[in-house]
Amino acid sequence: MDLLQILGVFLASALGAGTFLKFSAEKVIETGLQKALHKETLLTEADLEYRRRQIEEFYGPIYASLKLTSKIYPIWLYSNLTEVNQDVIHLFKQQNDEITTILKTKAHLIDGAEYPPEFIKFMTSTTIWGMYCTRPDQPYLPNHVKALPETEWPVDFENHIYQKTEELKKTLDDLLIKYRAK
Repeated sequence: MDLLQILGVFLASALGAGTFLKFSAEKVIETGLQKALHKETLLTEADLEYRRRQIEEFYGPIYASLKLTSKIYPIWLYSNLTEVNQDVIHLFKQQNDEITTILKTKAHLIDGAEYPPEFIKFMTSTTIWGMYCTRPDQPYLPNHVKALPETEWPVDFENHIYQKTEELKKTLDDLLIKYRAK
């Protein structure tokens, strides 16, 4: 073999190796990009699903119950529903119990790391209210109980639920639009 042939074989081998290395590098980069895209897709899907669950199973049902009560309570308070007084009390008790159940069993869906103190205020207030106001012969809070700060309706709970539900709904809508999943 002469020098030209050796040089030709060497160049051919180098070009082949270069092409192979280029192809391999492209595949490695492509695979890495696919993995990163897949990971981002999984995280996005998980975030969307978690936000949906927060609204569907936690904040949404509480929000709806509070909105209904906020319209019925003033009518009932001013004795405009005396004929169905026990039914209204039963409705309020049932809704309060449902909300308490959600607060106790769906705590993993609370937005944030802490269990908000407003939730404890709500459960305390509504539990005491339910014990007194569901009595058929005396459906009211006695003055000495009404004077306790723990029995006051926790407006901060109501505000927290309204604000957080609306915030989460906006976040979910934004995510759905961003990832065109709507």
